[in-house]
Amino acid sequence: MRLACFFLLFTGLLHAQEVLKAVKDRTQRGTLSDQRQLVRGDTGKWNDAAMLLHTTKPQGMPLDDWMDVAGEKKPAVTATDENWLLFRTRQLDDNDRVWIEKIERSGNAFTITMHEAIWQGNYFKTFTWYEVTALNLGKLPAGDYTVTWLVKPLTFKQLEKPREAQNNYQTNWPTDEQPGEKKPVEFKTKFTVQ
Repeated sequence: MRLACFFLLFTGLLHAQEVLKAVKDRTQRGTLSDQRQLVRGDTGKWNDAAMLLHTTKPQGMPLDDWMDVAGEKKPAVTATDENWLLFRTRQLDDNDRVWIEKIERSGNAFTITMHEAIWQGNYFKTFTWYEVTALNLGKLPAGDYTVTWLVKPLTFKQLEKPREAQNNYQTNWPTDEQPGEKKPVEFKTKFTVQ
């Protein structure tokens, strides 16, 4: 009986959710992404719908181009390959901000929590953009994996450096964010490592 209880406890611990990385304070925002690319709307590119992909990393390609290529074909992944997630946000405005807040793993299931903070203040000059975020999950043992990318809405009216909203996107974060009215949005993907 004791052995059975120990086995159940041990199995439960193996499948417990493990936080791999998490943002502890405002200055760490943006640091959980392995790469980020801001694509401005005035370049002629537009993205109405967010998208999540699993892929392996090609060499020397901008993230947005990499996402286009990865969306055309699913790569065969082995245990010797690094596993990458690419997430392309929907079109946003210049003062809006996105960042990964937490990366969790439970067995073969990953959960990525991203915040999407939407500016509620006045606009004086504006441009639109979307972000492509790359996240390296590393080499994984053979098996089937699932990913849930959760986008949690926030609203805000104040940036740390209000006069540098456009010039300092990667380091200028909201200071008064509040939960948004919209519900969080989930994006899911599955992949197999052979």
